[in-house]
Amino acid sequence: MTPTLANEEVLNRFRRLAASGRMAHAYLFAGPAQTGKFETALAVAQLVNCEDLDHGPCGNCASCRKVISGNHPDVHIVAVLEDENSIKIDQVRQMLGRAAMRAFEARTKVFILREAHHMTTEAANALLKTLEEPAPHTLMVLTTCLPEACLDTVKSRCHTVKFFRGDDRLPEDKNRIVDVFLSRVGSEDYLKTLSGDKEKAAAAMLACLGFLRDVMLYKNGVDTRHLVYKDRLGDLKKMSGRSMEDLGKVQAQIVRVKSLSDENLNVKMALSLVRERLWGN
Repeated sequence: MTPTLANEEVLNRFRRLAASGRMAHAYLFAGPAQTGKFETALAVAQLVNCEDLDHGPCGNCASCRKVISGNHPDVHIVAVLEDENSIKIDQVRQMLGRAAMRAFEARTKVFILREAHHMTTEAANALLKTLEEPAPHTLMVLTTCLPEACLDTVKSRCHTVKFFRGDDRLPEDKNRIVDVFLSRVGSEDYLKTLSGDKEKAAAAMLACLGFLRDVMLYKNGVDTRHLVYKDRLGDLKKMSGRSMEDLGKVQAQIVRVKSLSDENLNVKMALSLVRERLWGN
C-alpha cells in the first residue's frame, strides 16, 4: 500500500520527473502540519524503488511494503529523538555515513529528514556539503512546516515543493471562530463553551492554525489565491506585520491546545493564552 495521506498531485509530479530522468537529488517539502508532507516523502521513496517501473508506486511489491513498514535497508528517516527538542549533529553524521555506503538492494537510497527546521545549526551545516555534492543514486527529502526557520544555505541547495492545506479539514464556522479569537468582544462565553467540549476546542484550534498558516504565507509573499482565508486579507495583512518569532509562539500555543484537546485534558487556561497571543502586544 501507499501512504493514504500522500499528496497525489505532488506524487504525480514525481512520477513525471522519474519517467523523464529529471529528478533532482534533494527536495524540501514545505507546508503546514497535516498536509501529507511525510506521507508523500514515503510514497516518493516507494516510487523510486518500486518493482513496477512504469506505474509505481504499486504499494504491493516487496520494496514498497518494506518502505511503508519501516524495514527497508536503504530508506532512512531522521527525526527529533524522544525526549529531545532538536535534530543533533551526530544524527546527521550517521545519516551521511549511510549515504556514502553502497545500497543494499535499492536502486536509489532515500533519506527523509523529518521537520528539518529542528536541526541544530551544527547539524544543518554538516548537511550542506552532501546537499551540494550528493552521493550517486541518493535522494534526500527534507520536510518542514516552518521553512523560514531553516538555514537559507540549506534551502538554496534543495528544490522546494510547497504543500497547501485545503478547506476540507477546517470547520464550517472557521470565520466565526477566528472572529472570536481576534476580538475581545464576546469571547469569554465562547471560550467557556470550548473548554467543556474537547472536540469543538480541537476544531477551533484547526481553524486558528489555518488562519496563522495563511498569515505566514501572506508574509512570505505567496499568491493569495492559495490562501484559505483569502476573504480576510485585511486581517492577514495586519497580523503579518508581527515577527516570525512572535507568530511561532502563537503557533506553538495553538498546537499545545490541540494536543491537550486530543488527550482530553483541561484546555481552559491554554485557550485563554491563545486568545491573548492572537491579540498581540
